[in-house]
Amino acid sequence: GEFAPQNVANVLWALTVIGDGLDGFLVGLMDRLAARVLDFRTQLSPHHKRQLHLWILSRDLDMVVSGAPLSSGVSLVKREIGEECLLAFSGRETHESWLQRDVAAALRSTLTDVEIVEEYVDTRSGYSIDVLLRQRSAAWAVEVDGPTHFLQDGKTPRGSTLLKRKQLGQLGYTVVPVPFWEWDALRG
Repeated sequence: GEFAPQNVANVLWALTVIGDGLDGFLVGLMDRLAARVLDFRTQLSPHHKRQLHLWILSRDLDMVVSGAPLSSGVSLVKREIGEECLLAFSGRETHESWLQRDVAAALRSTLTDVEIVEEYVDTRSGYSIDVLLRQRSAAWAVEVDGPTHFLQDGKTPRGSTLLKRKQLGQLGYTVVPVPFWEWDALRG
């Protein structure tokens, strides 16, 4: 059968989450799927574009690490729709939780010599960082992870959470996850 836009976006996103150590076959598959993305360009929803943005970002960051150039399929998709995918990703709504506000307040009361920014948006990636800590040239991305960031067992991070942590690390942040159960235990 034919791949619909959602199928293509899902497969590329899944390959992005799997990420490390993609062999030649999977890279070739991604290039073939990239060609299909442009066939579906007018049918891509904002959700598809957000998934594709993460795929493009992943390929860009992996290129920096490996030194290898972007494949032709990724380059073409990035050139043709990369900006609109980034806009769809960075334009999504974010919701600051009580847990996030509580963590930020505790950091503010403890770290008086550190710049603290809530809901900081990294313009390179479009990611919203829950709490950014900056001191001189160092930057920490504090990610406050509530129950929706984890699988049904409550302690295994979802693929999207793992991908965000990985990509923020590749962008130069020291990622500090704060899982809800650890915060709850600290707060007593």
